Amino acid sequence: MIKNKIFITLIFILTIFLSVKGQENLFKDFAENHKQRAFCLYPSTLRMLNISDNTEINNVVDDIKKLLIYKLDSISIADKLYRDMINNFKSNGFEEYISIYGGNNEMYLLSSPEKKHKEYVGIIIQEDITLAFFMKGDINWEEIPKILNGIKEGNFINILDLNLAQFE
Repeated sequence: MIKNKIFITLIFILTIFLSVKGQENLFKDFAENHKQRAFCLYPSTLRMLNISDNTEINNVVDDIKKLLIYKLDSISIADKLYRDMINNFKSNGFEEYISIYGGNNEMYLLSSPEKKHKEYVGIIIQEDITLAFFMKGDINWEEIPKILNGIKEGNFINILDLNLAQFE
């Protein structure tokens, strides 16, 4: 009897764990097949990139658990393959926060319905770069313009501009 309860409890815990990992895997299934470059960032890494020790940036980073950023290849953009990924997240209960299109720019941001363990997925398409990202944790979205200004002012290392070819 006790073994059955332990077994059922283990199955329940594994099911919860696997369903949480499933959303990240849904993202990776798309992004891994269409990436030019990938980054996995944690709060400590994000703080290291904040070379001026900007308090606003550190405050935003505090609630991020994990951030995956993929620079996508041209095929995924030309064939609009990212739309399938966005639709897969919507069918898994993610809610659309932002959807912007115009000119050569597009942006999609979706959020998990959970309040406690927030997850976000998004696509940013501009003429010169296309990014897909997945974030576990939460941030104060109103602070994003301040972070972008910090990057422009050189207070934060822009990992997307790193010349990683010299290390290959």
